Amino acid sequence: MAARNGRVLSELVIRRRMWPSLLAHHPRSLITARRSAAPPDPPSPPSPPPPVIDEAAQRRAREIEQELQLARDIQQGLLLEAAPHLPGWEVTAISLPARDLGGDLYDFLPLADGRHGIMIGDVSGKGLPAALRMAVARTVFRHEARRNADPATTLAAVNRGVLSEIPHGMVTMLYLQLEPRSGVICCANAGHTFPLIVTDELRELEVSGLPLGVDHESEYTELSAAIAPGESLLLYTDGLIEAEGPDGQILGFERLAALVMAQPQRKPRALAAALVHEVRSWTNGVLSDDVTMVILRRRLLDLTAEIRSVIADVVGSDRLEPLWDALFAGDIPADAEAWRDLLPRLQAPAQAMLGRGLARELIQQIRLTLDDYREVA
Repeated sequence: MAARNGRVLSELVIRRRMWPSLLAHHPRSLITARRSAAPPDPPSPPSPPPPVIDEAAQRRAREIEQELQLARDIQQGLLLEAAPHLPGWEVTAISLPARDLGGDLYDFLPLADGRHGIMIGDVSGKGLPAALRMAVARTVFRHEARRNADPATTLAAVNRGVLSEIPHGMVTMLYLQLEPRSGVICCANAGHTFPLIVTDELRELEVSGLPLGVDHESEYTELSAAIAPGESLLLYTDGLIEAEGPDGQILGFERLAALVMAQPQRKPRALAAALVHEVRSWTNGVLSDDVTMVILRRRLLDLTAEIRSVIADVVGSDRLEPLWDALFAGDIPADAEAWRDLLPRLQAPAQAMLGRGLARELIQQIRLTLDDYREVA
């Protein structure tokens, strides 16, 4: 018995001593065996089902986009068709909506006795609701402006119409009547930004009143002023001075004034382009509110001085004198007809100095100016 126990004990000792050697020579088999004995991994969750295409929703989205496009076309038609030709004046109007559809509006309306009505406004809200209110407000304005003799009475009537036709909607509106030959304007204001007269200094016409759609009994006062030859009139909505930069800082009236007065003799087209560029740069192209401007300039009485201003506007003031000397060489036409006779002979030298495109633009602008003076004469 003792001998048997000794043999068993010896075998156990030998096997125990062999385990490290076995592990050293066959580690993978042991690990694999242990893994195979472990329970299997849980199954992966099933893949989500493919998204269900809601054809009805897509169809409705297309219908909404078509309706919005129609509204855009109507709105732009209302604005673009309103730009007038006023003999003796240059006129530019521009509107930049913060969204696809804006709530700003402007209008021009021929009146009795050769006067012209000019309106600019801002409807509360943005998007499609504001655009619809804008269309209603313009319709009400046109109806009342034809029925009433003066700006104050017109705005009071428009106010009642807005309260009736645009419930819960507020509109700011500036309305003035211009007598083109004398340059006299008479204006009334329903909560809108003040108009600016641009001369060697900037002058605000401080006439105010409650916005339309606030009080049924609102009455309005009038203020008259004269625009002298060479002076401009700037009408604008508050989106211009309240344009926000990325840091939340607004453009402000002071910056607007500095930009306008940097070149007070600038023509409306050039001034509007400069203001649009400033607003887009200030906001990085992202407008928080609609921006609308109407700019009028009364032409100079002296035709030669006006044509010099046309040339400076087209080619730049720094190129005015060299071009003037090269084109005319001291032989200045005496009147509009003499200027008109000279135009065909200006084409070749202007093209040689400016290039075909700029020369064509210059000749066209001089021709439009001569037509304007013929109508005024």
